[in-house]
Amino acid sequence: MHITVHGTPTLLEGKEIKIGSEAPAARVSYCDGSQNVIGMIAPTSQLLIAIPSLKTEVCSLGAKKFNELIKQFKKLKTIMITTDDVEFINNFVASEGIDGADIVIDTNRDFAKRYGLLISDGKLKDRLARAVFVIDQEGTISYKEVVPEITDEVDYDKCIEAVDKAANFKKKGHDHENWMGV
Repeated sequence: MHITVHGTPTLLEGKEIKIGSEAPAARVSYCDGSQNVIGMIAPTSQLLIAIPSLKTEVCSLGAKKFNELIKQFKKLKTIMITTDDVEFINNFVASEGIDGADIVIDTNRDFAKRYGLLISDGKLKDRLARAVFVIDQEGTISYKEVVPEITDEVDYDKCIEAVDKAANFKKKGHDHENWMGV
């Protein structure tokens, strides 16, 4: 898959993820040094937001906007993934009041590769493409947007509409549960 970086075509490495497919598990690092796995099946729906760098205007504005938009969803785990350094992230979270999402670091680019977002060349080599993924409670990708030009923002309205559907998703259950009226 390709995106553009300031108009220059740029190849993305990793496996392209399709809507309706199972969300891959990816290992990320929290700012306290601990590691966790994101994606796949989880107790709540997930919104994964890939951010090239919080040091840029578009990325920092997007992080702040998502932080406000997601507060209405109680059954949602929001994770912003970046490759920025721990000190900068901690300062950003404190100064901007980011409290609706976890910001994690794709230290080994595991997330970037598993979700097909690793920028392969140019001045943003080894950074993430700007993207969002909504994962329902069954671990299925229900929405995705990889922004074609890295300096553009995501479509917040479409993303939040998808989050609303996923956050209010009712598990299918088993046939015997349906038969019993559960």
